Amino acid sequence: MEELLFLGGILAVLLYTLYRGIAEGRKRQRALRQTLLDSYGKANTRKWKSGELEMISRYTEEKRGENGIDSLTWEDLNMNELYKQMAYTGSSVGDDYLYFLLHHPRQSREELQELDNKISYYQQNAEERVKLQVLFHGIGRLRNYSLSQYLLYMEEVAPGKNITHHLMNALLLLSLCIMGFSMGVGGVLLFLCVCYNFISYFRYKGQMEPYLTSFRYILSLLDFAVKIEKELNPVWGKEKEELQEKEKRFRQFQKNSFLVLSRGRLSGQGMELILDYLRMCFHLDIIKFNSMLKQLQQDMDAIWEIYALLGELDSCLAIGAYRASLPVWCVPQFADNAGIIMDEGYHPLVSEAVPNSLRMKKNILLTGSNASGKSTFLKTMGINVLLAQTVYTCAAKSFSLPFCRLFTAISLKDSVFLQESYYMAEIRAIKRILDCAEEGVPVVCMVDEVLRGTNTVERIAASTQILRQMSRMGILCLAATHDGELTKTLEEEFDNYHFEEELIRGDVRFSYQLLPGKAESSNAIRLLEELGYSPQVTEGARKMIEEYRKQGEWR
Repeated sequence: MEELLFLGGILAVLLYTLYRGIAEGRKRQRALRQTLLDSYGKANTRKWKSGELEMISRYTEEKRGENGIDSLTWEDLNMNELYKQMAYTGSSVGDDYLYFLLHHPRQSREELQELDNKISYYQQNAEERVKLQVLFHGIGRLRNYSLSQYLLYMEEVAPGKNITHHLMNALLLLSLCIMGFSMGVGGVLLFLCVCYNFISYFRYKGQMEPYLTSFRYILSLLDFAVKIEKELNPVWGKEKEELQEKEKRFRQFQKNSFLVLSRGRLSGQGMELILDYLRMCFHLDIIKFNSMLKQLQQDMDAIWEIYALLGELDSCLAIGAYRASLPVWCVPQFADNAGIIMDEGYHPLVSEAVPNSLRMKKNILLTGSNASGKSTFLKTMGINVLLAQTVYTCAAKSFSLPFCRLFTAISLKDSVFLQESYYMAEIRAIKRILDCAEEGVPVVCMVDEVLRGTNTVERIAASTQILRQMSRMGILCLAATHDGELTKTLEEEFDNYHFEEELIRGDVRFSYQLLPGKAESSNAIRLLEELGYSPQVTEGARKMIEEYRKQGEWR
């Protein structure tokens, strides 16, 4: 009777523990669902670990296409910060694919319209969206390393051969049989086999250890792919069929995978402790690992396709959330040979950004004093051109453009390691734009301060000829400059716009409002005064300017 009560008590504790686990799991899921509903359309509060973005970028580095934007344009437009603002993703595959998506402008209305259909459906159907978001959070993230990089490693590593493990296991069984006839001989053989397997186990285990986290994530990916596929709406009909077909190829891979990975269990407790000893004794996990690795290598293309399909879906959910977070956004329109038309466009990374409108039918020179908003406007245009062709979303009331390759030369730096001067960096950056246009590809570019790294006389002459060559080649160029002379030398090829400032009670204030025509004022000396430079410097500078305007040369 006491034994029955004891066993009943143990069973009750186990059932209660199981119930609490299920209840806590459901409670966490309800909390996550509510958080996802409440946070939709609000600023992204995701916390980023050091080096995480570098891990995310590995997939893009490996899968980069020929028409992807280059690293200079990405850095000029501060796209890493914009990516962080947009990354409402719930999984590593979503993180990786969204980063990839932003690097690869599409050149087809049909592709972009299909993408928009996928994004819009879940914007409008909150319940279905949240179900998928919860599933992607279930897949989770790998913050400390890149899954795509490990998949590439696994394509190259040679799977271990199981013949030795099978022979040793056969000897183990043989020793047990011999013990039935001769306990001494069989016992010695069993002892030797067990010792060999235990000692060699940790050497083999160490070889497969680096890949276990990847296997765990791949198995999680496959498990959730089945659940996600069941939730997909008709807009994702083609992808649903592809997922179903790919999943079937990995059923053998998933079968008995618990021998390698204790997914969701606590190693070293209860049955898991027994299983650990069986693994060491018979190398069950090593044998299964080798067969799983071999199958994975045979079907690696299918894994990459599942990776991309789930990544695209998670990205679409994130883009919808990003759209909802913007104060104003639009779907762009594409029109060949019509220039760029922007209505109340703004920089999405600038808090309370001033919107501006522009009809860019021909090339434009942008003038204005320091800190007036020229560089920010170049980035505003560049970001919207990029977002239009990647995520079919613009930070503007309306935006129209042609399909094009985008290049920028805005935030160039001296390359100390390459022993390259600022001027060399500039001319290389501009040459890549001209080279692309020579291939007959429509090109849009944003250039800040053309050739600022050289002397005034050569800068004016060379800048004029370079910008004139861009016009001849059909490049649509928005160039900011402090050189008012360019507005004269290029008056036939370029329209003029400018930003200006006001001096109110000794304080320089900027409206950040784009205005037609060229700038007629500058504020360099006034800013020196605001920072407390002596009159000897500021008044001396003004006198030199007056003399230069009268004499035509510096004294």
